Amino acid sequence: MKTKTTAIPRDPLKIPKPVSNPAAALIRDTLNHHKITQIEAAQAMNISKAQLSDVIRQKKGVSAGMALRFHFCFGVPGDLLIRLQGQFDFQKAYHGKSGILRREVRAIA
Repeated sequence: MKTKTTAIPRDPLKIPKPVSNPAAALIRDTLNHHKITQIEAAQAMNISKAQLSDVIRQKKGVSAGMALRFHFCFGVPGDLLIRLQGQFDFQKAYHGKSGILRREVRAIA
């Protein structure tokens, strides 16, 4: 037997609007803490400086591959970077597209 569930209303004020990407900030702060340049870090992770720079400058998000490379290189848990990136992406989407999606999506449960 299927039970009826009701959607829990979300208060937009409780989902903070993102100011900056915490995953990118963690990467930047880790490099600063270890006094490592972006070039040195990129070489150690076997990626281009542009890839690392794009993440730090928040032009691109932290991918799973980047998170793993950072994990193996600096010991920062890759799953933490992915969770931070995911939360940032959700907050950005919620505040940027929720009005449009609310009109497009029909609640069935």
